[in-house]
Formats: sequence, C-alpha cells, structure tokens
Amino acid sequence: MTTFASTPTLISSVPELEAFLSSIPLSIRLIDVLVLGKSAFTTASNNGKTLKSIFEDLDIPKCLWDVRNDADALWALYDVGLAGVIDIQLLENASRTGDKTYVRGLDKSVQFDLKLGFMEINRWIRTKKEVVSLMAANVFASRPMNAKTVQYCANDVIHLPDLHALYLKRIQGDWLVKAKQESERRVAEAHSLGYEPQSPTKKLGPWGSGTERRVVTLDELLDELEQRREDDLARDIFGDDDEVGYYDYDDYDDDKLNSGDAVCPEAFDSCWDRNS
Repeated sequence: MTTFASTPTLISSVPELEAFLSSIPLSIRLIDVLVLGKSAFTTASNNGKTLKSIFEDLDIPKCLWDVRNDADALWALYDVGLAGVIDIQLLENASRTGDKTYVRGLDKSVQFDLKLGFMEINRWIRTKKEVVSLMAANVFASRPMNAKTVQYCANDVIHLPDLHALYLKRIQGDWLVKAKQESERRVAEAHSLGYEPQSPTKKLGPWGSGTERRVVTLDELLDELEQRREDDLARDIFGDDDEVGYYDYDDYDDDKLNSGDAVCPEAFDSCWDRNS
C-alpha cells in the first residue's frame, strides 16, 4: 500500500523544479503552480523534458481520477494538452460486475476498495474534512502552505497507484479498451468550447447500466456479496451524510450526485487562477 513517512515536498522554485524533472523519484511532490505560473510547465530538465512535454506525450501513461476538470484547467490556463491518460474513475466503473449507471467518487473507492486500516482511513477522511472547512478562507493561496493543506493535496493522489492496480486486475479486456477510449474522449470533451465543469450529467457513467446478461462465476458472486457487506459496514462506521463530498467534484455516490470542485469555486480557482 502506498504510504509516505513525512510531509510531501512543495516545489516552489525553478531550481527545485529542474532537479525534480531531471530525476523524478517514486515519491509525492507537489508543484506550486500558483507561485511558478507557466514556468511550472515550461522549465526543462537536464535532458530537455518539461512537464508540458511529459503531459503531452502519448507514450507516457498518466493516471488521474476524473481527468475532466484537470484537463480543462491545464488546457485553458497553460496551453497543456493532456495525452496518454488513463482515467481510474472509468476503470472502476468499467470493472464493476454490477450496475454502471453512476460513476463513483475517489472517497468511496478509497474507503471501500483498498482494505485500509481503520486509523489510516480515518486520518485520510479527517484531513479532507478539516481542509474543506477552511476552503472559504482560500487556503490554497496562502503561503507558506499549511502542512495540513499539503497533506490534503497529497491524499488525492497517494492511493491512485493501488486503485489503478486493483481495477486493472479485475477488469475484462473488452472493458479495458472501452475505458481507455472513454479516457481519451473525456480529455477531448474538456478541451471543447462547450465544456461545462458543473454539468449534472458528470455523475453518469458513459455506458448506461452496462448490465447485459453474462455468466458470473461463483468467485465473482462471492466477491460482490463481500463487497456489499463491507460497503454496509463502512456506511455504519462513516455514515452516508459526508460533507466532504460536497466540495470534491470527483466524489459521487453510486446512486446520486455527491460532488464538488465545480460546486465550490474556491476549490477550483485557488488551484487554477483563471485570471492569471
């Protein structure tokens, strides 16, 4: 399971960024786009690579959870066109054995799919709620950035490798192809002039219910029953009325909209200043 022992590093200077790009480590680093501006994407490493060139390289896989708003911001504000994207939210939806009508949020997948310990998942949720409660104060624009805010940002990516591996293991080949194609379509949609980041249709999966008849093995049936049991247990522990979901647009319940980045302007604008 992915973990980190100390507060992730916040890169806020060009020399730090050059060093990072020259030898990207297998650990979390947060790049301060608010301070660095466009140089965050155009600063080159020793081998000439920039974040822009990496993000736009079709042969370098980029894994995100619901790529749409990120792709929109990168394109509109920094002229960065994401390519080679695997949307892990789509992998989750495509790899389900049950109904696929609604996409699931990152919070729910971290809570229900990763088998994290109680204390670990509780810390993850507490950090998110604490920072969400401060968003009206524009905490993302404060410098130096509060350690809790840095942790909040890191928490949004720390579990993505494990979720990616989990869903790849359970997905069928034809659905993997569909997920990759839909990931590309999501990026193209986010680049379009008519893209609406607050659209209520974003809670919907791209394939309808996806529940055409198929043979289910005994192991698959037992896995699904176990997942339902764990979901019920998690709801008993954490509850359904989670205010975190309101502020995180990536977070949807399985059967209703439970979203946020688009609903909470501070969450989006503090990270991507549309006036810059």
